[in-house]
Amino acid sequence: MLGKGLIAIALLVFMAGHSAAAEPLSFAAAMERLEADSHVLDAARRELAAARAEAEVARGRRLPSLALEGKATRLDEPLGLELSEYAPALGGLLPPGLVPDRLVIQERQFYNLSLEARLALYSGGRIAAGIAAGEAGAEAGQAALAATRAELHELLVQRYFGLSLADQAVSVRQATVDGLGRHLAHATRMEEEGLIARAERLRANVALAEAERDLQTAEESRSLAASALAALLAMSGQAQPTTPIPPPPAAPSPERFINEMRASSPTLAELRARKAQAEAAVRAERGSLLPTLGAFGRRELYTDDLTLLDPEWAVGLVARWTLFDGGQRRGRLDQAAARADRVTALLADAERQLEVRVRQRHQQLVTALARLDSFVATRDLAEESLRAQQRAFEEGLTSSLDVIDAELALSRVRLGELDARRQAWVALAGLLAAVDQTDQLVERVSEQLAASSPTLD
Repeated sequence: MLGKGLIAIALLVFMAGHSAAAEPLSFAAAMERLEADSHVLDAARRELAAARAEAEVARGRRLPSLALEGKATRLDEPLGLELSEYAPALGGLLPPGLVPDRLVIQERQFYNLSLEARLALYSGGRIAAGIAAGEAGAEAGQAALAATRAELHELLVQRYFGLSLADQAVSVRQATVDGLGRHLAHATRMEEEGLIARAERLRANVALAEAERDLQTAEESRSLAASALAALLAMSGQAQPTTPIPPPPAAPSPERFINEMRASSPTLAELRARKAQAEAAVRAERGSLLPTLGAFGRRELYTDDLTLLDPEWAVGLVARWTLFDGGQRRGRLDQAAARADRVTALLADAERQLEVRVRQRHQQLVTALARLDSFVATRDLAEESLRAQQRAFEEGLTSSLDVIDAELALSRVRLGELDARRQAWVALAGLLAAVDQTDQLVERVSEQLAASSPTLD
């Protein structure tokens, strides 16, 4: 008795620890947690921040630059002129001692402090092209973030409701084991009373063993599904879904999604921005064939060490035109044009591939809804068939095999209905992801739960 009590206490402690590790999580809370904690989303946001910073760098090239420069210099010897060589030529023109033997122009140790401003006046369009490329890169980063978010929302639907389905599968398998256990106990009593043959009881034994193996498989699948959801949400523990799989809404027209996809797909938006960025790069390389013109101004702030040849301030213009560079500029221009053509081809292909994907997702939704209708129609029949087989078995009118088959048939129908619901929501999430509307998922799930209470808990 003491050993059994210790075992029971150990089981209770294990179950309590398992329950504590599983955090109750609604679908809306899971969506919020994904937005806040996803490492993938965080990486996409940082990529967007980098693209925006690059655009700011490009805009800054249009403004003047202002630099403060200070120097401390020490020469090997002072710079000057040896006037003693010219003394004989001057003769008696100047009083003796008036002309020094050496005229120092620059001391050996001297300092400079200056302020310099520069402004690009004409760059062949390269500055404007760089700004356009930076802005297009920021738009591409924003679209990439939206595409990543939509993909993660679609994956959340798959994993969250996949875990919910796995939970239900464990419950159904457990109910099957419980039902077959009761049936085995009943069959054992009937065998002892001589009402059924030993083979009938053995069949019930085998069916219970198979159901227990199915339950173990379902529990393992549930553990994998929980780990997958926890990884997606960056959770240290596991989550326990509290939102049941709701009945899915009716399938909308595929043409509606195709039209919206062409207008608002984040994937297409990113490729369009990349195309604009590549075209700006072509303009920039074309501008490298033209001359440049800039203005500059310089002011010496520390003038004590200036020589007679050094001005205190200067302003001017600088023009530069590269006439020959071995064909490098032409090669870079051809490279940029080829990249722009590549993005154009990718954009055209993406439009076709996304249209195919939308039609596939729509067909998956229609198929899942049809399967769901079939399972709903079959469930009542399966439940009634099981009750009839159980009564018939109790009256000795049928075998235990018929009861077992009815139990398993009802289990398959229940799981099939839940799986059809999950597949429908995954397909719908894919459609919404194609048109950047996955932020509607929480609202749609709530609406469907409110409109129709789930028939399966």
